[in-house]
Amino acid sequence: MWLYFLVSVIVVLLILLHHYVPRKRHFWAFVAVLAALGAVSWAVYPRPEPPAPLSEQERYEKQQQQEIFAAWFKDYQRDVEQLDNHWQRYHHILENFKEDNISIQTTYVRLQQLEKDNQRLHDHVAKLEPPKDLNDGCYDSTATMLEKTRAYSDAQYRTIALTKAAADPANLRSDNQEEQSRTLQSIMNREAPAGLFIAEEIGAIRDNLAIPDTPAEGEN
Repeated sequence: MWLYFLVSVIVVLLILLHHYVPRKRHFWAFVAVLAALGAVSWAVYPRPEPPAPLSEQERYEKQQQQEIFAAWFKDYQRDVEQLDNHWQRYHHILENFKEDNISIQTTYVRLQQLEKDNQRLHDHVAKLEPPKDLNDGCYDSTATMLEKTRAYSDAQYRTIALTKAAADPANLRSDNQEEQSRTLQSIMNREAPAGLFIAEEIGAIRDNLAIPDTPAEGEN
């Protein structure tokens, strides 16, 4: 794509140059030099060689790696779904309190239960490790993915715990429901995790474990 763009720019510049150069002989000499330089560059420019076809052993090892990662990733996805579920519960509690659908006492009790549930998940996520049998490239990408997941889980648990503490009726500084809600909302806005962005790692793992299509017999 960039090559077509570069050629288009050169053509436009040459058209403008042809229009403004008074001596056309000089213009065509310049074009000849430019063409010669382009031909030499094209001749010596290194071209990537197509990847060598996989042997049967390499293909089998790739398939084994795919199975190892897929089994691990299935459990990992379940943990991420639980993290998302806890975060939705958290938002639902705060939204209900903001709309004055539940009391501060009910809010505190629900946050207390959510904190307990989230702590178990947080402790579980903290112990997750990549499958030991993954190749080095996949292992490193999975380790980075888990590092991001643990950071997200840490921030989520901290946000829930701080909000629960602020909702404790024993710690309230105001009896005004709107002020109480603003206090809880401010904790969420300040402490909430930015998000779990692991698309880059998933893409790297997918590329690493991809098995090239076998050319049909007779194809080059």
